[in-house]
Amino acid sequence: MFIEVAVSVFLIWVVWYISNTWIKKRGMPPGPFPLPGIGNIPQVMSNQQFPFENLSKEYGDIFTAFLPNGTFVVLNTASLARQARLATRDDVAGRSSESTYPLELIFEKDVAVSDYSPGYLFRKKVFKSSLHLFGAGIEQAEDRARHAVQLALQEIEKCESFSPNKLIPLTIFLQMWEWLTSKKLSVDDQTMYHLFNELQLIIVNQTRERSIYLLLPFLKYVSNFNRKIERAKQLRRQLLLPEYFAHRETYTPGVTRDVTDSFIAAYEKEIAKETGKDIGSMEDIPNLMLDFVVAGIDTSATTICWFLLHLVLRQEIQAKLHKEIDSVVKNDRLPCWQDAQNMPFLQATLCEVMRTSGPLPITGTTTIRDTNVAGYQIPKNATLVLNINQIHHDIREWAEPNEFKPERFLDGEGNFVGWTARHAFMPFGLGRRECLGQQLAKVTMFVFASTLLHHYKFELPEGAEKPNVLPTGLQLHRPKDFTLVAKKRY
Repeated sequence: MFIEVAVSVFLIWVVWYISNTWIKKRGMPPGPFPLPGIGNIPQVMSNQQFPFENLSKEYGDIFTAFLPNGTFVVLNTASLARQARLATRDDVAGRSSESTYPLELIFEKDVAVSDYSPGYLFRKKVFKSSLHLFGAGIEQAEDRARHAVQLALQEIEKCESFSPNKLIPLTIFLQMWEWLTSKKLSVDDQTMYHLFNELQLIIVNQTRERSIYLLLPFLKYVSNFNRKIERAKQLRRQLLLPEYFAHRETYTPGVTRDVTDSFIAAYEKEIAKETGKDIGSMEDIPNLMLDFVVAGIDTSATTICWFLLHLVLRQEIQAKLHKEIDSVVKNDRLPCWQDAQNMPFLQATLCEVMRTSGPLPITGTTTIRDTNVAGYQIPKNATLVLNINQIHHDIREWAEPNEFKPERFLDGEGNFVGWTARHAFMPFGLGRRECLGQQLAKVTMFVFASTLLHHYKFELPEGAEKPNVLPTGLQLHRPKDFTLVAKKRY
């Protein structure tokens, strides 16, 4: 009798699950039928570096996948990405707690992972205004980028070979820290960097494991999950709160020493215009400070590491870059941001690096209301994923997409076409949630790339195995560790 009842209940549940899922999928883009509990995890994670690649081959330009942290609609073409992010605008500007879990527990009230709300909109306005205040003196930003690259040069001089994956993130962190706090740290003084690295490691590991905790929430209480989240919060406070409070005590209106001063100035300016109550407080500034450092290292440092890897694998391109730099910069000075307009091939090469090996393979936002994309109904709280890697390798947009060709970003006369001219090029995202610090990232990448190449020719150590360009990491694509020899050019 018990077995018969159990079987009957199971069959009723199966019928209910299939019917309910079919209703949920109706009107949405095609996709595999989800399994109970785990959804489409097996299909999505069949390729961990490019999680949606196999499903893209099967279901085409737009498809739906169900995961424990929500419904995902994946867009694989530039046209669909632009329609979704630009035509619908605010409709897809959210970041639900399920889609960013557990990052929202660590970052709290910030810009990068916060959901769409009056508080988010206010903080975004503060962030943009502060970068404008700081970046208005682009020469100052460039000078500080030059200090960081000088640190890299000093370290390279000390050794026969070096690991870009270790040196470049460290020196760019020191640059971001100086922009943020006005403090110049030496390469030997890595206390803050070690704290930041520990925080980054917790973020990466907990993000990788989030599907498990969303599927089996009780595991949070029998594992060290909660302790790691608390440790991450402690690290954030340890890194940023002393600097924030010190700046508050010494802040002088009208004087912008660094980005933290810009945050305070922008906050005071913007809050004077607000009448709403739900916009947060000045104590949210340390969260914006964390956004600034994380975004700067993720984009700039990772791109420079990829840049160096591509150059040692393609010596003919490195030689062409040396020739271009030598034609613009003489030995008695260093390259500067103003030289960028006369170095089209270098700018094109940086773009091609970000196209072929961009640090962010996917980026997602959440629908804040029901919306429509390509004739499909997308429900509220679905995550719209721009499959950046797929878009950057779409054969309909890029001839020979797997080949490394900086010339894609030059016109017929050899001029750089710009960062926004190519319809299918979106390394900084798109729409309401695009990277707010992209101008500073471009300055940083150009100064680092041009100065390093001005000084050195980069090669692999003698007898070293040729590295490949397959990425490591899930949400952030870094090159696998490799070693370079820097040979002085002068």
